[in-house]
Amino acid sequence: MERRVTLVFILLSFIIGLCGSFFGPLSSLFIVEELGATPIMLSAYMVTAVSCSVIVSQYMARRSDRGWKRKRILLISLISNFILVFSFTLVREYYLALLIVAIFGSISGAGFGQLFALAREYGDECLKDGRQFLATMRAGTSVAWVFGAPIAFMVKASFGFAATFSISAFIVLLAIYITYKSVPNCNQKNEVAVMQVGHVRNALLRFDVLLYSSVIILAFSANSLYLTTMPLYLSQELMLDDKWFGVLFGVAALFEIPAMILSGRLARAIGSTRVMLLGTISGVVFFSLMLLGKEVHYFVLAQVFNGIFVGTCAALGMVAMQDMMKNQLGVASTLFSNLLQISSLLGGAFVGIVGQLVSYYANFYLSLILISLSALLLCIFCFVVKPSYQYS
Repeated sequence: MERRVTLVFILLSFIIGLCGSFFGPLSSLFIVEELGATPIMLSAYMVTAVSCSVIVSQYMARRSDRGWKRKRILLISLISNFILVFSFTLVREYYLALLIVAIFGSISGAGFGQLFALAREYGDECLKDGRQFLATMRAGTSVAWVFGAPIAFMVKASFGFAATFSISAFIVLLAIYITYKSVPNCNQKNEVAVMQVGHVRNALLRFDVLLYSSVIILAFSANSLYLTTMPLYLSQELMLDDKWFGVLFGVAALFEIPAMILSGRLARAIGSTRVMLLGTISGVVFFSLMLLGKEVHYFVLAQVFNGIFVGTCAALGMVAMQDMMKNQLGVASTLFSNLLQISSLLGGAFVGIVGQLVSYYANFYLSLILISLSALLLCIFCFVVKPSYQYS
């Protein structure tokens, strides 16, 4: 029974990752190419999507801590995601797309935190190593990107955006079915959850939590800026085929997988945050390399460092947050999820402003600055703050 549920969680992370790989990378390209948005309009779209998602997901996280079933929230989020993705097969007006993403995109944003909160609770209750289990789930998501992103761009090049988003919608339906049939409810008892809510504000004001949150925002803002900029840079400035961005995504994800699996094991020896420090240093190397050449094969080789950066930070970022707030897994997971949303918000805002005023290429300089600051703060976190849970 435990083995079956474990496989269900890993399969679900793979399927949701597959859906994201078909929709996420193409959404910014869709807004620009199909809806005729300017860089500023693209930024407005992304800011609206992310800010609404942060507000709604935080509200739903509080509801889950007060008794709402995480599985139910996850199902609601997936259904909203289906409506969002399927709607994009029909939408041809920018402001209608903005309205749809504000309503349904905001609700779908709650799913990530609830899925991994469920998984951590299940791992702590039923498995020997909950952290390794979460790292394996994140590796499952990266496996999906290895295959999904290149296929998505090939489908888009051959059949258009509508066909690609239709496939994504079908994948979401599959995730809804698996969640409904096979995912267990692992919520803590309601009275314990209610007691935890009273300590949420104090936990969020702790210096170590604030410092670590800054690290996450800076690191993933750099990554978000890259993810949004790269397809536009390749198509609008280098005039390359769309398929190349899918190839870059796939190669990066190919290196993320072993990085995620190994990071979970290495974290037991030296601590989650120290492994993440190695990842952010790899990120500094990656963005430095992106500024040194403009040939596609050069970009492909640089993805080795991108894979290590994203793999370690994505696999252990939430784990370290949960270790800091062990009695508030739902709050910790949602906080981490919202930090990712805020990072996307900042990345989305920067890409349009810098792209409009300078060029899309200039965003790589900003990414380098952000990841360098993240590595510096994480170094302070590891060697000055020295949290006790670092070695747990």
